[in-house]
Amino acid sequence: MARSAHRSTAAPGAVEGTPVELTVRGEVPEEAAAYAVRKVESVLEATRARALYAHVVVVVSQNPAQDQPVRIEVGLDVDGVPVRAVVSGHDALEAADLMKDRLRRRLVRLRDRERTRHRWTGETSEHEWRHGDQPRRQEPHFPRPVEERTVVRRKTFALVPLTAEEAVYEMDVLDHDFYLYTDRETGRDSVTVRGGVRGGVDMEPPGAEPPTLSEAAARERLDAGGEPFVFYLDPGSGRGRVMYWRYDGHYGLISAE
Repeated sequence: MARSAHRSTAAPGAVEGTPVELTVRGEVPEEAAAYAVRKVESVLEATRARALYAHVVVVVSQNPAQDQPVRIEVGLDVDGVPVRAVVSGHDALEAADLMKDRLRRRLVRLRDRERTRHRWTGETSEHEWRHGDQPRRQEPHFPRPVEERTVVRRKTFALVPLTAEEAVYEMDVLDHDFYLYTDRETGRDSVTVRGGVRGGVDMEPPGAEPPTLSEAAARERLDAGGEPFVFYLDPGSGRGRVMYWRYDGHYGLISAE
């Protein structure tokens, strides 16, 4: 039996002390959803991560032409630190196995950081992102017609001042393709970007000035295609914003508070 779209439940058999919420969207077999939850539990047990909360989202795309129609996203609260892993697979079981490996690497890096407390010395460790992880394939997007696209998700954050290296680390732990932050040295809102198939990082060049755009103008740039997101300054506040193309073909918007 498959779970239907947009159902959210508490997963049975969660790791003791860690509530696990399961959300499924699309036709997801019950056993496949349970398998994904068990994989998360096994990672938490193996890494001894003190997760206060876990949320597992399993999405099956309705696009028959999509090569990897299953998307699994896991979000954790590890002693107040958000950790995230996102993968896509040909089926739910494959995606769950990929998710297990990706989530474990993120938790190991977080543990290593807490142990050393020398986060930004420039020295790499066995599990450091630039060498220890396989680059995630670019997630396929639902081919939604331009006229149907809209901004369906908006988030506003008080940005924490970081160095570029710190921003790279935060981007990796959250498994994002970009990370919006305030540069500690310049005081400017900046963005760091996961470098696609290279598995590296593209950083904003020193002195580079992002364009000042209205929300409508940012949408026009995304509608034109070619880029997964647009980093720009809000004309009213002068603060940084990122509008990005979501996996469902709609747009999301992240704004500095």
